[in-house]
Amino acid sequence: MDPMTKPPKDGPPVAPTRDDPMLRHLSERLGGPAGARLRPRGTPTRVLLGLTVLGILLSALTSQYCRINGWGGVGVYHAGCYSDISALFTQRELGQAPWGPLLGPSYFEYPVLTSLVAALLAASTRFLLTQEVTVALGWSAERASLLYWDLSFAAAAAVWLVLVLVVMKAAGARPWDAAIVALSPAIIFGIGINWDIWAVTALALAILAFQRGAHVSAGVMIGVGVSFKLFPLFMLGAVLVLVLRRDTRLGFQVFLRVLGGTAASWLVLNIPAMALSFTSWSQFFELSAERGAGYSSPWHLWQLLAGDRGGPSPEMISGLALGLFVAACAGVLVLGLLAKHPPRMVQLLFLIVAAFLLLNKVYSPQFMIWLIPLIALAAPRWRDALIWQGFQLLHFWAVWMYLAGIVGDQDPQHSFDTALYIAAVLGHIGATIYLMVQVVLDILRPERDPVRRAIPDPAPGGRHEPVPSSELG
Repeated sequence: MDPMTKPPKDGPPVAPTRDDPMLRHLSERLGGPAGARLRPRGTPTRVLLGLTVLGILLSALTSQYCRINGWGGVGVYHAGCYSDISALFTQRELGQAPWGPLLGPSYFEYPVLTSLVAALLAASTRFLLTQEVTVALGWSAERASLLYWDLSFAAAAAVWLVLVLVVMKAAGARPWDAAIVALSPAIIFGIGINWDIWAVTALALAILAFQRGAHVSAGVMIGVGVSFKLFPLFMLGAVLVLVLRRDTRLGFQVFLRVLGGTAASWLVLNIPAMALSFTSWSQFFELSAERGAGYSSPWHLWQLLAGDRGGPSPEMISGLALGLFVAACAGVLVLGLLAKHPPRMVQLLFLIVAAFLLLNKVYSPQFMIWLIPLIALAAPRWRDALIWQGFQLLHFWAVWMYLAGIVGDQDPQHSFDTALYIAAVLGHIGATIYLMVQVVLDILRPERDPVRRAIPDPAPGGRHEPVPSSELG
């Protein structure tokens, strides 16, 4: 392996209270920033896992209303605990046909691994409900969706723990940046909505593998991630930008290895599903192509503002969304090629995924989870991360209150009107654009990038040489 593709050895962990302006300011209330000779009692791994367990408990508490009262009715919106997981279990009759997402004939509009996870959890729910100990613990066949959600949440919680450990490893000399993931308000409120945390973790594993020079393994994890959700595929674009630069010491064979690993794992996972039921397998792709403007997308705002004049057709939306996303990717390519120093791969990936979220035909509340590990690795500034998540949570509540006003016969004070909903959507869009601007500035001016500051200057005489992007991810 080319030594320039190996990840750098971690130096002493960067103390966040000395490095991050907001944490340094807050630490003044507790005795000041950590001293250079401070030796914490707990290792980053133990502390981060403890913080994640706290986040898991807080997340479980946010769903207690629905666990007690069920996931039906307008109350789920007022309590902010709506979940696709429990809704799909009931609507698609997974209790009666747990393998329906893979075998049909039930409609299940998700990629193969998401369908597999949903089916395995449904089969587990069906089996456990036949056991006396399950009934003794309080679950019952009458509320099978509760057990299904609980199992799904427990599995997602385990994946969350893995995600934090992976981000900690990928952060190198900045392990405490993983705390952004461990106690993320976005994950606390969004993890129970859908299965997105699985794809996010697969992408994080791909980033870590690429950092360590395991390019085929990185591709394998991209293929796994794409079999959960589409967006991990965008890492190929970030890798390609680096390969096209001459100063990263990455030959085109690196891209081919990542691409080959992606294709191989995707085919291994998807061909059996195609053979079992091509109709079930293709439902995700058909929905993606045919759907119109979904909630909280710019296209939905267009329709709301157009009112009786009529908004764009689904075909027009698909064309515009794809065209603008391609243009955004071209902009990332130009930025990556023209920047004086090689960008870090995760910076380019952040920009691509963020552009996709802004231009996609739908922006579901749980999509905010996608960017959390990328923020921790690409732009680990606590103030910006918390402000962004604040706008995401504003949108989270706004979309539920807006839906409450649509589906329920509610008094105006119990819902958000269209103007407030639009303002919240514009807020989340503006906050995401702000983060993108910060990452662009970090690329153009590497000295302001907090991650690069944690890498020792390898050049003699203090002269800084560009660090190969494969080392930093």
